[in-house]
Amino acid sequence: MNIKLKASKLAVVLASVGFCAALSAAPITSGFTFAVASGCGDTSTGTHYHSNTGGAFGNPAGKAEVGRYSCEEVRGLSEYDLTGLSTAASAFVTFNVYKAGGLFTGTNDFPFNGNIDVQGYAGNNLEDLSDYQATSLGDVGLFPTTGLLVGDVLSFDITSIFNAAIAASQTSLGIRLLADPLNANGAWTFDNFRLTSTSECTTPGGCGGDAPEPGSLALLGLSLAALVSTRRKQS
Repeated sequence: MNIKLKASKLAVVLASVGFCAALSAAPITSGFTFAVASGCGDTSTGTHYHSNTGGAFGNPAGKAEVGRYSCEEVRGLSEYDLTGLSTAASAFVTFNVYKAGGLFTGTNDFPFNGNIDVQGYAGNNLEDLSDYQATSLGDVGLFPTTGLLVGDVLSFDITSIFNAAIAASQTSLGIRLLADPLNANGAWTFDNFRLTSTSECTTPGGCGGDAPEPGSLALLGLSLAALVSTRRKQS
């Protein structure tokens, strides 16, 4: 009888640990995603959208296209509403590989081998062409496109940038992806951008540091409070 009782209590404890681990891995908040391209020749300034939350040009909505479209440079962007959020023990920008190529069939619907830089910038919870060249708050990470597969998940530690934005009472944090150096042809497309309390990286080489092992995630779940907020995009 005592053995059964102990087993029952153990089951409850293990279930609680599993619940905490799952809760801690929940997104801090989701972002809205879009892509801005430069004009032909001058790639320093964004002039038009390649994707937005409304599905501009008939392209899939909410996609971060990165690389080249003919003579244009394209940068992927996402912004996060910081309203109601507090500083975090850890924060990661996490996103998925949507397509090994760009959004325009026959022009850039193939991938490039090179590097993509991840930068932070001060957002305003709006899709602006000027986000293309907004002043960087700092480099978050740099990852090679070689070996990437559709469905791969990338996570980069942005704890310092996130906490600094909260401390400065910023209303929004932006994340920008750009080819570094700018490639000659081809593109990559990413989606499902969110801020998470743990790394969800699944790429073989890691994402600026390997993802934690499942066991360490469970332990981390016991020590981190869940950070959950509903994003409200301001009009």
